Amino acid sequence: MCAASYSDRPEGLFYMLKDTLAGKGTIKKYVDHKLSLFHASEHNLRALYTLMFSERENIFAEYTDGYKIVRITYGECFAAIERTAPRLAALLRELPQGAAVGLCLENSPTWIRLFWSILRAGYRPVLVNLRLSDETLEKAFAEYDIRAVIADGRTFSVRCISPEEIDACKLQEPLDDARFQDEVFFMSSNTSSHLKICGYTGERFYYQIMDSASILKRSRSIKRHDRGCLKLLAFLPFYHIFGFAAVYIWFCFFSRTLVFLKDYAPKTILNTVRKHRVTHIFSVPVLWEKIYKSAMAQIRERGEKTYRRFCRAMRLGDALNAVPPLGKLFSKLAFREVRENIFGNSISFMINGGGYLSEEAMRFINGIGYHLANGYGMTEIGITSVELSESAAKRNLRAVGSPFPSLEYRISEHGELLVRSRSMSHAIYSDGACIQIGGMQWFNTHDLFCRSGGRYYIRGRKDDLLIGVNGENLNPNLLEPQLATEGVARLCLLGLPVDRGSIVLLAEVSPYIDRPRLEQIRSALSERITQSGLGGQINRVLFTATPLLGKDDYKLARKQIAERLAAGKLCLIDPNAMGSDGEEGDRRLADRLRQIFAEALNRSPEEIADDAHFFFDLGGSSLDYFTMVTVIQAEFGVAFPASVSASVATVRDMKNFVKKQL
Repeated sequence: MCAASYSDRPEGLFYMLKDTLAGKGTIKKYVDHKLSLFHASEHNLRALYTLMFSERENIFAEYTDGYKIVRITYGECFAAIERTAPRLAALLRELPQGAAVGLCLENSPTWIRLFWSILRAGYRPVLVNLRLSDETLEKAFAEYDIRAVIADGRTFSVRCISPEEIDACKLQEPLDDARFQDEVFFMSSNTSSHLKICGYTGERFYYQIMDSASILKRSRSIKRHDRGCLKLLAFLPFYHIFGFAAVYIWFCFFSRTLVFLKDYAPKTILNTVRKHRVTHIFSVPVLWEKIYKSAMAQIRERGEKTYRRFCRAMRLGDALNAVPPLGKLFSKLAFREVRENIFGNSISFMINGGGYLSEEAMRFINGIGYHLANGYGMTEIGITSVELSESAAKRNLRAVGSPFPSLEYRISEHGELLVRSRSMSHAIYSDGACIQIGGMQWFNTHDLFCRSGGRYYIRGRKDDLLIGVNGENLNPNLLEPQLATEGVARLCLLGLPVDRGSIVLLAEVSPYIDRPRLEQIRSALSERITQSGLGGQINRVLFTATPLLGKDDYKLARKQIAERLAAGKLCLIDPNAMGSDGEEGDRRLADRLRQIFAEALNRSPEEIADDAHFFFDLGGSSLDYFTMVTVIQAEFGVAFPASVSASVATVRDMKNFVKKQL
């Protein structure tokens, strides 16, 4: 147990928090003290490094190892960096000082240690986007002269060094402060088919940290600790600007705690948040939408009476939100059990960023007593605003707030957001060219915005606008929610470049769907298209069993989806080509479940009859059943109460159970 663990202290929660504030007594005094030190420094990454690790006994990281919680202090992390940097310098000694070195790892304490070690050893880190293909990365390495990459298991044509190789290195070169570099590079998410690399200096992060301090001064919720601790889930990847700036830099500059995940399975996320009593979660829409849909499915599962009672309570909460303190108190009391089944009750503040979140998901999460706000930023400009209202009713309007102190917003005549600041990227590299961005020149985000009541609202991407048959611009981000239909996992409106004015609605459905159910969905979609006034705009409705959102994606890459559709790379389902008996989807679902039964029992699928009982006929154990159910929950996204295990023990029963939930 590290020196900064306070679970056994007798003095109480006040002293638990006070001991992490460098002796300043209050959060305000501590924040002002830390900012004054950074303000008086040279505003570079070296100064940031020194100040970030100045509270050596504070807990830097937590993670679960088996049944044990492991804690690492800032002092232990700092010592590890100082040991690692000379070894890395020795391994890279053939590279000139200032050369770009890739960092290609998942979030972990090791990622942080190696990030600072690259800078400390005299090189400039390139934070490799793990979502990108090897082909895309190889091209980027060649184009931007990245001749070495630190990677764990992934190999490239350039020199690859593993963390284990660095730790095992016996050679050490003396390091001096002059080697410390002052530039970090981020790769864009590549959703626009053009990879960009954006450079940030320490001065740019200085202004981003000053911006984060303004949030602390304006929001009570974001600085709220739990049992004297503030713990942020390290969910967003650090190679993403949202993850690096808002998750890592904002909070670790003030020596708060990061909680790391073993994996990104939904069950792991929920258990980790509850076990570690996480207080802050920053994520993208995909997580919030999954939380909303899963929770609503569980509530419906408890019966119509429970569901109606929940809906009445939500409506009452909406009415009480006109008086924020009363609405918040009601939500905290009325929905405590619901929160216990999601993240628990330690959460203080959550931010959605990186994409468009549905009104239903936002209203649900805020309505049950959590504090979820929208934020905005891009790889090129960093994090630029967060909605800071304490009123759930205002947050549910999904504004992204007003710009931070170091920034200015302006909306162009075409509705696009223009930003200028001293915190955005200073250089953007794309297609072999470099665009230098001055301190206060306007940058066009190409995101569509509007402004109302001093708040800014995102309305989608300019690139995503579709041109209808009458030449009207159609915004898919605003139209798709109007077309949402039960049984459709995701909708995507696409314009076909070969046919101007031709708009396709692509609907993602279960690969196990049968023709009668698909016909119902087609009819419901047709009705919604007519009701939305899009009957003359949408030319075709196509159904696909191919997920439109990859497991690592957080928003739809519409251009890439259109390219995949045109190239025939999407598995399309034609209702007219399906059998009319309604059993085709049932057979596919039963075959897949049979395979999962067989894998759990270490048998061949041919041995698993439709009505063979998992325990009595097939000899399965409780552990085998739990393993099987875990796979089914993950693959089909269904809730599986423990109470149904006795009645769902055959392939036929499991098929009917899963089909009903789907």
